[in-house]
Amino acid sequence: MNFGTVKEVVAYARELENKTGKKFYFTITTNGTLLDEEKINFINEYMDNVVISIDGRKEVHDSIRYDRAGRGTYDRIVPLAQKLVAGRNEKSYFVRGTFTSRNKDFSKDVMHLAALGFRKISVEPVVGSGDELFIKEQDIPDILNEYEKFAAEYLKCLQEGSSFRFYHFNLNLYEGPCVYKRVTACGAGFEYLAVSPEGYLYPCHQFVGQKEFIMGDVFEGISNEKLKESFKNNNILTKEKCRDCWAKLFCSGGCHANAWYSNGSILKPNEIACTLQKKRIECAIMIQALRHAESGIQLN
Repeated sequence: MNFGTVKEVVAYARELENKTGKKFYFTITTNGTLLDEEKINFINEYMDNVVISIDGRKEVHDSIRYDRAGRGTYDRIVPLAQKLVAGRNEKSYFVRGTFTSRNKDFSKDVMHLAALGFRKISVEPVVGSGDELFIKEQDIPDILNEYEKFAAEYLKCLQEGSSFRFYHFNLNLYEGPCVYKRVTACGAGFEYLAVSPEGYLYPCHQFVGQKEFIMGDVFEGISNEKLKESFKNNNILTKEKCRDCWAKLFCSGGCHANAWYSNGSILKPNEIACTLQKKRIECAIMIQALRHAESGIQLN
């Protein structure tokens, strides 16, 4: 919405690169509503990664992502997103959707996005509680079944040579993150920060606006060292529910913000998120095992 600031930040970082020899990696997330040719060209030239928010089928997307006048945005943004992606060449991007309790048949949304020509797709469950959109305990059986059904459909697509990839089923069993990253996962609050428009520093963008999570500001730096240490020490070894979980070295404890908004503590993972994450990992392992079996590679 303030694209001038985006341009200034990129230009400033490029100056710092020349002075320091460091490399800045840029990513931008857009819902596509304000994209035009100038912005698309700038993004494709300077952004190493782009995340485009599209929830899938037109009726699903428009029921959630509408403008101030109440009009759905699907017809407006899809052609712009396709144009942006077409100009990415080999640069990274993801079309990222969110499914809610309204569309538990989310595999149809993934396949719809693939049919639109998008090849890197992530569709994830809504985070939070209290609203009819949010995933509830009674929704879990249907969603787990949908993941299993979609895993079989996705495997068939791979066998037929499809080039689209579903983010949550791409699991590297042997050459993934190092043990340190598997234990600590998210570096929010100590490896990176979010900066609010007012200049306040937060552990990540999902905590912006929560005053208890202000770590300092851009003028004075980090002042809340205690908060910094609490995030730094929050990992699968310090989270009681994670210690004995079979999936801990794959999910690394989950999202801190999700835990806090659900349970009021970054040390208590969201139970529903854990259940869904474990099912995605199971499906990913199944897909990889069958693909290896087809190619004659033996898994140890």
